[in-house]
Amino acid sequence: MAEYETLLVMIDKRGGSRYRTYNVRQRICDSGLEIFDFPLDRVALRDSHLGCIGYDLIKKLNDIDGIEGVVIRPYSLCVERNIVYSWADIENDILFTIEAAVKKPVEIKRR
Repeated sequence: MAEYETLLVMIDKRGGSRYRTYNVRQRICDSGLEIFDFPLDRVALRDSHLGCIGYDLIKKLNDIDGIEGVVIRPYSLCVERNIVYSWADIENDILFTIEAAVKKPVEIKRR
């Protein structure tokens, strides 16, 4: 598999006003599907099969005010936001968190 200097992130806004999916070109989760409600249940996190990147990503996303939950798959992350926050309030923090977890700059493509 080719190694890229940047991480392509395709932002899919078709999930309604409360959900966005961030599709990525690099594997971010070792499990087929994991679902987390925030604030995070530490036992659920400990018992998950996320792998290093996914574990770090979920822990850091938990610190962002305005996120109510996350669904993570090997190549995508679906974020549910609280209705009192706008995407403008939290999206830069989400992208920065993805960037920090994979340790490479993100390249954004909106759908």
